Amino acid sequence: MRKLKKLVRSPGLFFRDYLIKRYPISLNEMGCSIADEAILIAHDLDLANLEASEHAPIDIVFTWVDSSDPKWIRDFNCAKEFANHAHIGPYATNAARFANHDELRFALHGVLKFLPWINNVYVVTAGQRPSWFNDHPKVTFVNHESLIPDQYLPTFNSHVIEAHLHRIPGLAEQFVYFNDDVFVARPLPKNHFFRSNGIASIFLGKKSLSGMRSRGANTPTLTASENSLKLLARRYSHFIDTPLIHTYIPLRKTAFNLAWDLYEVEIKSFLCNKFRGESDLNLASFLVPWLAYLEGMAVPTRDICYYFNIRSPSARMFYRTLVGSSNHHAPHSFCANDFRADNSDRVDYKEQLLSMLAKYYFR
Repeated sequence: MRKLKKLVRSPGLFFRDYLIKRYPISLNEMGCSIADEAILIAHDLDLANLEASEHAPIDIVFTWVDSSDPKWIRDFNCAKEFANHAHIGPYATNAARFANHDELRFALHGVLKFLPWINNVYVVTAGQRPSWFNDHPKVTFVNHESLIPDQYLPTFNSHVIEAHLHRIPGLAEQFVYFNDDVFVARPLPKNHFFRSNGIASIFLGKKSLSGMRSRGANTPTLTASENSLKLLARRYSHFIDTPLIHTYIPLRKTAFNLAWDLYEVEIKSFLCNKFRGESDLNLASFLVPWLAYLEGMAVPTRDICYYFNIRSPSARMFYRTLVGSSNHHAPHSFCANDFRADNSDRVDYKEQLLSMLAKYYFR
C-alpha cells in the first residue's frame, strides 16, 4: 500500500527509487552501489573505534607543481627538446598532467578539516609556493633539491619524485601520500590509514593489470606497475594483479628503505628519465605498498573513492552527488583527475571543478 501511495503522490521518486534498486548506481572504484556506501563506511568506523587508541605520529605528503611558473616552463621545454622521445611514455608530456587548477588549496583544506589528528603536512615542489598560501604551523614546503640528487634534476617525472619521498627531512615513519587532485571527503580516524599496531592500509580496486593490458591499455602507470611486479615476482611467490585505487596511499619509511635495499640498481636505472617512460617503477603507488603487504606491514582495507576525469561530461554527475551528500553520507575520498588536454571540448571544466570544491568544503 505504501508503494502504491508513493506511486500516486510522487511518481518521479517512485520510479527513481525503483530503478536505483533494480539497476544500482556505482560511482566508486570498488564497484559497490551508492545505497551500500553509508552502511559499509559506518561498519568500518565502528571497527576502528574498537581498536587501541594509541598511535604513532602520522604525516601527510603532497606533491604539487605550478605549471605557470616561468622558470619551470623554461626547464620543461628545454628537457622536452633534448629528451629521447622514443623512451617517453604515452601522454607523459601532455599539458593536462601538469596543469594547476588550485586543487591543492582545497586538498589541503580537506586534510586540515577532516584529519585534525595529523602530525605534519609536507608539500614537495620544484622550489615553488602558491601565492594564496598563508603560513600554517603544520604545513611545510619541501624543495626537490632536499630529496633528489642533483644529477636527476630538474625532473618532470612523478615516478622519480615519488621514489624519494621517504627522504623528506623529519618525516614520520608512518605517512600518507596524496597527489594534489586527491581529496578527503569526510572525517576519518587514524585507523583508516594505519592500525594502532603500525600495520598500513592498502586500498585495492577491482581492476586487473593483465585485464587492462589485454584491453589495449597503454599508460606509463600501467607499465611502471608491470615493471614493479616483475621485481616483486623475483623474490615472492604471491601472484599480484591488482592496482591500488586512485586515492591517498598509506606508506612506511621502513618499507621504502627496504625497496631501495632490494632494488637499488633497478630504481637508479630510471631516475634519469626526465619524463615518465617505459623503464619506470612506481614506488609510492605500487612497489612499496605491495612490498609492505608481502612483508606483513600492510593489509587490504576498504576505501570508497570517486574517481573521475574533470574534462569528461560525466564529471557533472559526480559534482552533483558530492555536493548533495552530507559528511555522514559522503565517500571516504575522491580524485578529480585531469587527463588528456588534447581530448576535450569542454571549456568550463576548471570553473566547474572549483565551484564544486568551494561548495563541498565551505557549505
